[in-house]
Amino acid sequence: MTKPLQVMSGEELMDMDYKPIKFAVREFLPQGLAILAGAPKTGKSFFALWLCLCVAKGEPVWDCETAKGTVLYLCLEDNQSRLQNRTLTITDDAPANLFFCWEAAWLGEGLEEQIRKFLSEQKETVLIVIDTLQCIRKQSLDYSYGTDYKDIQSLKKIADEYQLTILLIHHLRKQESKDAFHMISGTTGLQGAADTILVMTENKRGSGSVKLSVLGRDVEPRELKLERDENSIWMKKEDSLEKQKEPVDEIVSIVDGCMKKHIFLSGEPSALAELFSNASEKTISHLTLLKRLKKSSAELLRLGYAFHTRRSDGKRIMEISKITWLEGEKENENRFHQ
Repeated sequence: MTKPLQVMSGEELMDMDYKPIKFAVREFLPQGLAILAGAPKTGKSFFALWLCLCVAKGEPVWDCETAKGTVLYLCLEDNQSRLQNRTLTITDDAPANLFFCWEAAWLGEGLEEQIRKFLSEQKETVLIVIDTLQCIRKQSLDYSYGTDYKDIQSLKKIADEYQLTILLIHHLRKQESKDAFHMISGTTGLQGAADTILVMTENKRGSGSVKLSVLGRDVEPRELKLERDENSIWMKKEDSLEKQKEPVDEIVSIVDGCMKKHIFLSGEPSALAELFSNASEKTISHLTLLKRLKKSSAELLRLGYAFHTRRSDGKRIMEISKITWLEGEKENENRFHQ
């Protein structure tokens, strides 16, 4: 018998409370499947190793916060000696929660089980890097859109299930294109399955300067100009997003001011809109309040406030509460901060 469609009404969808997306690197590497593509010898493996070190230590990537946690780096193109030399170039020490692996099964022939086994033992895992995608795919004459999509869909499933980031290192094709994302080797099936795509391109071979193009479902499109320093760390010199970054919605500061006088706020959108309008002496529309609060939920959470909606007697009720110490501890058990 065919399984019936699993449906949800518009009312149910609007009443759902979803946790903010988790980031291995805030505003840059969200949970899900990501691809970092670049030409050979561009410096993408050094970049990936630096990301691993930053996340494992909880150190920022440029000015972006990282979610400190366990990291697994499948460095399938390098030997132990080469990787040790690379690590020593970047840092004088590597943390105990950064794990390296030089051999793994093929995709679809045991790799997924190996990753799940690691995750069952290392529950604090935040980031997994696979260097490179070609090293885990069996050679095939069929590199169609469907095959590319299916091959990495199993990794995306793991990333979504465990709410972590899996970063696949991949190559660019030799053919040049004005659109960096069109240069990714393979079909667009790879890009279709990935949540986030990063492309590293050089203006001139060996210049020590690259452009990093970023595109994704949960990040803002951006282009960064990076330059390699004496420790082979890619330093940010320019960021297109900084020129067009939206300011934090003023509703966040308005809520913060009101919550300094209250532990809990509850009411219909019109009632809370009136409260916030009176407190700020600004006109807050009840028609846009829900959207603004949901969009600002991550910022509110950072300030220690939880935002929820529910229905009572057919009416939508919005609730804002201070996160108690106990709730904060429970949140920490989810492996890393939002």
